[in-house]
Amino acid sequence: MKPSAKLSVSLVFSVLAAATLAAACGPGMDEDEGGEQGLGRDNDPPLADREELLAGAPKADEIPVEFKADEILPTTFSDLVALQSPVKNQASRGVCSIFAVAGLMEHLYRIEGSVANPDFSEQYLQWSAKVEVGSFPNTSGSNASYNLEAISEFGIPAEAAWPYEPAQWGASQDAACAGDEGLPTRCYTNGEPPQAALDAPKFFLPASRWLSRSDIKAHMFNRRSAVVVGFDFFYQSWNHRRSTLPINTRYWDQGYVLYPNDRDKQVSREHRAGHAVLLVGWDDTLEVPVVDENGAQVLDSSGQPRVERGFYIFKNSWGTGGFGLQNPFGPGYGYISQRYIDEFGSMRVTDVPVIEARREVCDDGVDNDGDERADCDDTDCAEEAACQGDTGTEVTFDGAGSIAIPDNDPAGVSSPVEADRGGSITRLTVQVGISHSYRGDLRVSLHRGSEAVVLHDRAGGSADDLVQTFEVSDFNGQDLAGEWRLVVVDLASQDTGTLDSWSLSALIVE
Repeated sequence: MKPSAKLSVSLVFSVLAAATLAAACGPGMDEDEGGEQGLGRDNDPPLADREELLAGAPKADEIPVEFKADEILPTTFSDLVALQSPVKNQASRGVCSIFAVAGLMEHLYRIEGSVANPDFSEQYLQWSAKVEVGSFPNTSGSNASYNLEAISEFGIPAEAAWPYEPAQWGASQDAACAGDEGLPTRCYTNGEPPQAALDAPKFFLPASRWLSRSDIKAHMFNRRSAVVVGFDFFYQSWNHRRSTLPINTRYWDQGYVLYPNDRDKQVSREHRAGHAVLLVGWDDTLEVPVVDENGAQVLDSSGQPRVERGFYIFKNSWGTGGFGLQNPFGPGYGYISQRYIDEFGSMRVTDVPVIEARREVCDDGVDNDGDERADCDDTDCAEEAACQGDTGTEVTFDGAGSIAIPDNDPAGVSSPVEADRGGSITRLTVQVGISHSYRGDLRVSLHRGSEAVVLHDRAGGSADDLVQTFEVSDFNGQDLAGEWRLVVVDLASQDTGTLDSWSLSALIVE
């Protein structure tokens, strides 16, 4: 369900005067706590340090561009919403970037498919980022770059291994944790992980990278992956309960975050803070009436409400009992101005994890190693040829080459090869040789019947050519015989290329 592109919004305003400002990393509402008009006014979490949230982020013009500016993308895109884990609640702790990154990880593992209902430990990630990575050990702050480094280098366990604790330690837990600043690291991590969490299986993600603002939509659309973004927080734009300027409770309930007016920028920077969320789509057609610093509708020269057009869809970490209660994608989701993110955001992304499948070749064997499957670790399978290293027969089949790749054509070009020898696949590689003036235009996939595996997905930016060998485990255990196809698609205009050659090599057991 989507809202209409043209909104008729009746504005309901309330003015809150506040002597102090609450943290931008969330009002921290409990799930059953709505407060006045859905705002949840009882919690005052500590300020999130904007400088820590954006530490290390390069200037916009220093980030390599991965996708071409002339790519035609849909005006609305929300496919990624269905691939998100449930909205969580960071409660009274200023750990929005921890939750945004954990949400990204759960999203990527949902795509990867090896973990049912992935739910990873934010509590452990907070500890790992501070202790194992060493980032901001004496504050509660963090950012996406360090959080993703912790996951990539050390891994984190499932939520059940160390469940999230909604309140940071205070003096009642540890006398050294009295006060707000400069405390021992254990106060911000709520101690050390329990032994069960240290011993639990760890889950990882590939190394992360900064993303250019011009690539946000293309990354979500082409990589089918969400984007973590950290940014300056503007209280009136968010209709935050501690704004000293008038706020719009209707916009809060809808989850609308508009570009800040000049006065909002000024007063928000007097108590500077930041926030981080997960971008999961966009709507270029959505229009929301603009309001001024006094909360009044801004009218154009003809007396009609002036609107802001173009919003990203985002997943927040403030629970489901307040923000975005009436958002069409569900409580806890929102729309944030694309102009806001383009000007103030710093984006971080990574890729879907690649989990190496364990080789299983003894379907009729007997499990005796306790892992509930018959495989090469079982003595009944010890004599199986495929269990003996790379024993087997290596065969190679060459596909047709010297084929021009249509420019900016989603149909692309398909080159078939017929494998006329059967046998159970234990290793499969694809060698590809493509001449092209912009590698980032290309998507390359291997097809067999209705099954397809993407080998290269618009990576490499403006680099020339794609000459690479890909190892593919998806077809292990299947019979090699039959037709295979390599499909090469150029998804942007101007640059062109040729599929020069490709081959399929397999190690088989007959």
